[in-house]
Amino acid sequence: MSSKGRSLGGREEKMKAIVKVEHQRIIFSKYKQEIFKKAAELSTQCGVDIAILLFSPQGNTTYSFGSPSVDSIITWFPGENRRLDALRQEHRWLEKQVKAEKERGNALDVARKKWEDYINGLGWEELLQVIGNLEGLKRNAHAELQKKAAVAASASASCSSSMSGANYGPPAEEIDDEITDTYCSP
Repeated sequence: MSSKGRSLGGREEKMKAIVKVEHQRIIFSKYKQEIFKKAAELSTQCGVDIAILLFSPQGNTTYSFGSPSVDSIITWFPGENRRLDALRQEHRWLEKQVKAEKERGNALDVARKKWEDYINGLGWEELLQVIGNLEGLKRNAHAELQKKAAVAASASASCSSSMSGANYGPPAEEIDDEITDTYCSP
């Protein structure tokens, strides 16, 4: 096989980018699993420490694998590589976000179950009253959403004029300290 491409039954095929987004997602998903599996095998069989960071084709999701852990391996390089430090901090921040979202999801499941139990115990007239109250709440929530959207639009306009370059996550000082809800995102 030459360096031009891979051989398929004696014929050379050049490696080229996949154009269709759906095909990119399928191939990425397939190879991501294969790479992580091979990394785990290499770590187990050869006793090596390994870390892999993959970014989805759309750039909105980071996938990681580490043995013993991504964080323990990345910390081997403190201060030597700014990009690595930034990735380590972003990884920690993302882990905190995932944990918080899981906790939020669990709390919502508990609340939903309580509401279902409450609703199931109501009579006909009480259900009609609940429906009326929920419709009023929906109108109020919609009005509040419109207010917040207007505020966000004006804040975004003022943030974008002061930002230089892309910002994919919070500033570093917010990652190690308590993460706040008040920072501009592009």
